[in-house]
Amino acid sequence: MKNRKKGKVRMRKKTIGEVLKLARTNQGLSLEELSKKTDIQQDLLEALERNDYDLLPSPFYARSFLRKYAWAVDLDESIILEAYEAGEMIVFDEVALAADEEFRSRKNKNKSSFLPLFYFLLLASAIAAFVAYYIWSYAHTNSVSFKASDNNYSLVSSISTNSQKSSFSSADSKSVSSSDGKLTVSGSGDNLTAEYSGASQPVKVTVSVEQTTNLVSISDSELAEGITLSPEKSSQTVALEPGNKYLITLAPVKGATVTIEGQKLDTSALTSDSGTISLNITKG
Repeated sequence: MKNRKKGKVRMRKKTIGEVLKLARTNQGLSLEELSKKTDIQQDLLEALERNDYDLLPSPFYARSFLRKYAWAVDLDESIILEAYEAGEMIVFDEVALAADEEFRSRKNKNKSSFLPLFYFLLLASAIAAFVAYYIWSYAHTNSVSFKASDNNYSLVSSISTNSQKSSFSSADSKSVSSSDGKLTVSGSGDNLTAEYSGASQPVKVTVSVEQTTNLVSISDSELAEGITLSPEKSSQTVALEPGNKYLITLAPVKGATVTIEGQKLDTSALTSDSGTISLNITKG
């Protein structure tokens, strides 16, 4: 873009659905492909892109589906969920948006061999704009309150100075190893990242409860649509294939225990009411 005027960067707003759809199209994913990747029906994906949350079974599923969608298109799910809970739009760097629009216009006119590289750089710029704005917003406040939207969603969470200190201290990776594989866990807040390495066959993952009632889902498995665990039905085990990534959702986190091939996954760093675990199983 020639002769771009220098000055303050202007910010523009888009709805959550517009952001999700933009990320999906930038990755070249059709709704059918995304449905297979997330185990979410196409009509519900379209509802998310239209911001029509009334078509979803409950607020829990809205949050879970938004997490899965963001995860599938490499977006920062915390920004998406923050906007959802606050009932707000997402702020973009106008320069990044302009670059995206210019790219799409050029793509229709010229399909040279340089397009794949330009596509990758454009996506990286958009993600960088997300992260830059989130850091700027986070640095200017000591707490973030997620208020209920017009649909009377009641989940409220807050981040205080004390919890920030706790998050930083718990972010260090923890690992447990056995003769079969090694389990490594990192992260804090409402999301953990876990890696089970050295798997030579399907890995058994068990979620169990004792005195609580919890909603549980595991993407790309028989629990993709979610299941309710309670003292009457206290555990569920699934076999997950190595070489894939899975998203485990717990609501609430408290009272639920996750074990991978007999190794207990430490969820103490999950400080929010509901949370997710991004599990990567690598082959041995």
